[in-house]
Amino acid sequence: MSLRIQCPACQRQFTVDEELKGRTVECGSCEKQFIVDKDSVIRERDRYFPGDIKKPGLKHYGVAPSQSESKPRVDFATALYSEAASAADVIPPAPGRTIAGIAGMVILLVYLVALVFGWMGQGFFGEMETAKRILLSGFVIVVGLLLIFTGGRRRQKQTILGGVGVAAVVLGLSIFMPSGDPLTRGPSSPKQTPAERAFSDSEPVRMSEEKARLEMTYDPIQRAIDTFGQESVWALWAPRMRQHFRYQIQRYLQRKTGSAARPAFYPRGEGGLLVIEGVVIKMPELVGLVERFANVEDVYEDLRVLRVEVKGENLLEPSSELEVRLNDTTSESFIVLNRKELEHIDVDRVKDAAQRLSTVEPTRFRTEISGRLVELLDEEADTDFRSTICKAIMVWSSPGDGAERAVVRLVSDLISSQQSVPKSTIQFLVERRSAGLIPLLKELWEKAPLSWEGEVIAMGSEMEEVIAQSIDSGDDLAAQRSALLILRRVGTELSLPKLRSALEKSERGSDVVLLIERAIEGIESKVRNTGEVPEPEVEPLVAPEVAPAPEVEPLEIIEEEKPDEPESVPQDN
Repeated sequence: MSLRIQCPACQRQFTVDEELKGRTVECGSCEKQFIVDKDSVIRERDRYFPGDIKKPGLKHYGVAPSQSESKPRVDFATALYSEAASAADVIPPAPGRTIAGIAGMVILLVYLVALVFGWMGQGFFGEMETAKRILLSGFVIVVGLLLIFTGGRRRQKQTILGGVGVAAVVLGLSIFMPSGDPLTRGPSSPKQTPAERAFSDSEPVRMSEEKARLEMTYDPIQRAIDTFGQESVWALWAPRMRQHFRYQIQRYLQRKTGSAARPAFYPRGEGGLLVIEGVVIKMPELVGLVERFANVEDVYEDLRVLRVEVKGENLLEPSSELEVRLNDTTSESFIVLNRKELEHIDVDRVKDAAQRLSTVEPTRFRTEISGRLVELLDEEADTDFRSTICKAIMVWSSPGDGAERAVVRLVSDLISSQQSVPKSTIQFLVERRSAGLIPLLKELWEKAPLSWEGEVIAMGSEMEEVIAQSIDSGDDLAAQRSALLILRRVGTELSLPKLRSALEKSERGSDVVLLIERAIEGIESKVRNTGEVPEPEVEPLVAPEVAPAPEVEPLEIIEEEKPDEPESVPQDN
């Protein structure tokens, strides 16, 4: 027979053999040793009454209040229900609305991250124009907010606050982000020494002229002034400048100022002194040239000196990685980087950048690049350089942006100064049919008929009147023959009287006669061809007998000319 016992320590119950009664046992749960006696043996009863089972674990349930206690221990409030509540307030939102709200917020957040990277100069947005970036941001904000409001109809306040907050940050970044290309931010500067960082971080201190004269050692400038005069001498004083930058600066200043000799360089501590001699240039113009490669910190006009801080990042040679990106037309930064190269003081790098830009379609910064290319036409006098720039202008310029007027002015100046005119400049003007081109092209053609014959033909009948004047130019056979060849290609009926008159005056048997006859034949052939075009429309409207009437007159003219031909070749003899 078995007994039901209970551990006095942990209240755990066990079933044991009756033989253990009066003996000491150990609890298998808490390892408490106790004697199996009447206190530990559980009595088997059919019923239990309140108070029979006393366990410590039941105390935390509390005791129900007695009926004698009139006041309840807990104050209960009556629930209030809204009479305007609808089923939409209780039914969960549709999955489509939830997805729309999440998608709208994700779009805005992803776009915000992309803008942050653009702020740091990375990614597509770092190179985008400000106006286009704002337009794109506005579109993304509208789409994102529509999706968010669609998915958050039941929580309008939270939806409006969250969506509008993110949209405001996106729009703020789009507006205040630095100008969308590395031109405004520039590449990271090379590693500087602590002394260089301290100098660059500090504001330039204004020196008195007397102190500046001592610091720069003014003697070389004074000698140049004594030789060339004060108005023909300028000097640049850079207290800190890397020595290998001076060669680019010297070549640039000589080219831009028109100095006969390269500016002399005198080392001064960590920088140097550049003296430009024998030039006629005003101070504002010189400052404009210097700001291409340095910051002008001070001007000592009485000393004829500019104190400058050279911007080394604008003079560094391109790395191999940059060279690859400059030539990779598929790269997003191709146009941006080559646009920056157009600002360089090295003419060869500018020329290479223009050459690369002339091979791609203008998709970004068209106005800015076109304007810079037009400026470069006036900056350099080299014919090959101007030809390359004009080829780029043909690609990047758009009608009405002023490029035609600038090129016409350039060609006029070159002709008046008897300098070589690049063919690409005339080809650009011919393509645009620019006003003022005809007299310039006429003057060029008269000087070198064979060189400009193709451009005159490209102008078509617009050049006919000025070219026809050279038909009787017996003194210049090259111009006469070129005029006849051109009229054969582009001439109209207006030139026929002059050609026939020239044919009567020309000596029989000469090659000029043959050229005149070919010109007349070519023009008449075009006249006949143009006359045949409306015939299919005329035949149904008139009688058949009348149809050939318009062709009678030109046939009689041809037959009048034919009797003269046998006279030049006496076959009967």
